[in-house]
Amino acid sequence: MTPTSRTKIAAVIGSPVRHSLSPAIHNAAFAAHGDDWVYGAFEVEPEHAVAAIDAMRILGIAGLSITMPHKEMVIPALDVVDGSATLARAVNTVVRDADGRLVGHNTDGSGCVDALRRAGADLSCVAVVGAGATARAVIAALAALGSRVCVANRTTARLDEAVKVGNGSRSGSTKAVPIDAVGECPTIINTTPQGMAGVSPDAVPFETKTLGPRHVVLDAVYHPLETRLLREARARGSKTIDGLDMLCAQAARQQELWLGRRPDVSLMRDAALKELAKSQR
Repeated sequence: MTPTSRTKIAAVIGSPVRHSLSPAIHNAAFAAHGDDWVYGAFEVEPEHAVAAIDAMRILGIAGLSITMPHKEMVIPALDVVDGSATLARAVNTVVRDADGRLVGHNTDGSGCVDALRRAGADLSCVAVVGAGATARAVIAALAALGSRVCVANRTTARLDEAVKVGNGSRSGSTKAVPIDAVGECPTIINTTPQGMAGVSPDAVPFETKTLGPRHVVLDAVYHPLETRLLREARARGSKTIDGLDMLCAQAARQQELWLGRRPDVSLMRDAALKELAKSQR
């Protein structure tokens, strides 16, 4: 579909976003549904995050995805922030509502839960490694769902904050645990950058020797698609979920907020894999 003056614009802002898969994912879904929307990526330095929200108002941009490190920074610039994003203190989606207000949401948590459910993960007890913006959204969503949530993180202050988020979602649902205790939960989620290309590609966020066939391990890192954590977990018989599944699931939730319908995540994943293949040529 050729863009026109009536085409609605959506985009991701963050730093860096040069290698973002979000344009491929969202544009594939727009095309499949015949939507007159187009999605791009804007590199925005952290000091300009609030100004980017002002630009959204001025330019009439219909929807924004917010990635790191802007998820907390944009909150003061928004007109409304919904409950899940307020609790997590992180916004990853901005919607322009019928009154023109810019409303902040967070789909990281619901997207993560969607990915876990599709894989048949046991959500009765879930360990979350990390305590940043993504972790807080995931913890809040799991706690609201009824899961017992165990959080492990190297920094005590952020750990305490993440536990408070979970218990704010559902009282008594969330507790801090040592990193070597995460294997006590049947489902484990890594939200840290450990294992990410260009950051710490050979690192694992926790010791994998306790993993086995009873475990499901989700790694939010998707570059590379198979991290060392996932390789080691699979070698021990665990079921694994890569970060691309979570990325596509949360993107589908974003489109539901923008357009009122949730696209096929398998279509979005296929588009992302094709984009990854291009970058590896």
